[in-house]
Amino acid sequence: MISRRRFALMGGAAAAAMMGGAFRQRTAKAAPPQGPVRFLAVRTPHGVDRDFWIPRQSSGAEPATPDEALSGLSFEYENSILNAMMPWRDQITVLDGLDTQCTKEATRANLYNNHGHNEQGTLLTGAQGPANREGNFDNHPSLDFYLHGQLGAPVLLTASVEGAGTWKCMSFDSAGIPRNAETSPSALFQAAFPADFVPPDPGDPVIDYAAGENRITLHGQDALTKLEARLKGVEKDKITAHREAMKKLIETGTNPMVGYCTTSGTDVPDVNGTVGDYSNVENVTRAHAAVIAQAFACGRSMSATLRILDDYPNYYTDVPEVQASGAAALYGSKFRFHENLVHDYWANGPNLETLRRGYCAGQRWAAGHFAAVLDELSKVTDPFDPTGGSMLDNTVVFWHNEFGHDGHDNQHTRHPAIIAGGGNRTLRLGRYLRLRNIDSQERVPHNKLLTSLCHAVGLTNINYFGDRDLEDRPEYQGPLEPLMV
Repeated sequence: MISRRRFALMGGAAAAAMMGGAFRQRTAKAAPPQGPVRFLAVRTPHGVDRDFWIPRQSSGAEPATPDEALSGLSFEYENSILNAMMPWRDQITVLDGLDTQCTKEATRANLYNNHGHNEQGTLLTGAQGPANREGNFDNHPSLDFYLHGQLGAPVLLTASVEGAGTWKCMSFDSAGIPRNAETSPSALFQAAFPADFVPPDPGDPVIDYAAGENRITLHGQDALTKLEARLKGVEKDKITAHREAMKKLIETGTNPMVGYCTTSGTDVPDVNGTVGDYSNVENVTRAHAAVIAQAFACGRSMSATLRILDDYPNYYTDVPEVQASGAAALYGSKFRFHENLVHDYWANGPNLETLRRGYCAGQRWAAGHFAAVLDELSKVTDPFDPTGGSMLDNTVVFWHNEFGHDGHDNQHTRHPAIIAGGGNRTLRLGRYLRLRNIDSQERVPHNKLLTSLCHAVGLTNINYFGDRDLEDRPEYQGPLEPLMV
């Protein structure tokens, strides 16, 4: 298995080209995390029913306002999908009403102007999908690939808990060509860590990240002040403390490192990626996440993607809660989660309640896998964080699905998205954010979220990320303002 050795309380160095920083106000520590920010995108399949994905008030009603603290809301209600997010409410933000609007533009030939299986790459490229599902994204790289080139670590990690070929991949190179994902955690580890890799000597000179830290800190000061003026009570107190910590960082500079990488190239995990049945999905997911956390901590990587299953194989079918939903009585004992429950869910026929029990149970199981990823990141101390923050504290995690809320292959609206972990110097966490009138024809392009993620890792000069034909359109430009500090 992966080594669980912790980081010694000593100074040290790993990668020579890291930049950026993350803050998150924490109740357990006086100072917020201050390590360089990494990026991880996680995807699970099968779409979402937005009405059972959002948090709710204790009465069961939807959040009363478009911007609410998750601490006052709950994911625990009948058929709720995100029950596993309850322990992580202060470290996530739920974005309600995000749209993959670019798929509807059809500005070039050979595009598919809808959102179905062959547009899954749109989520990280911000580009219009090809008409050929086996095609490429026409010189549009995915965000993980772009950030890898900007942040300067040796390895771009692309992992998958099983999978179904490149047409459902997450990562695309500079030409828009799909990049194969590694399904074996042991092979992923070997891609990140050469066999002769040894931890840095704790006596190596400490890298000074002051320039990168101050760049982000100064960028956020004005935004923080404006936000503070709009808030009251405990929320205002948090922002005030947050702003003062940022100000102090500028005045005092960086603090000494608290640890160093202890992973060696021989610490290969014994998980080879063979899932076998539904009960082993979490084990393989955790093994991939643990490798990614180690690679981040040792400076071997700054950007990664993790795909947790696809439509096939249909492990969702065998989940006990799905089996208990009553779906077998409708479809027979050999029913399949995707072809039956997912395809028929939006028909709104007389069997909707049975379909809902099974569908939401399967998606609730998937949410547990994302929670496992957060757990693995939280176990690893960030050696570049002088406050002793975890790798979760200093990683911006973007969890999404290939589909939004609507009929199968027409799911470009109300796309599920959760931001977790670090990046709280520029991104607001612990919030429910309703981005638009959910029942209206208004659209909020997800390209704005991709721009926000660029800002979160320190690339605040980026004002647009996505399809080249849309870069001059004002509605696609700039960060997602409700998410920004």
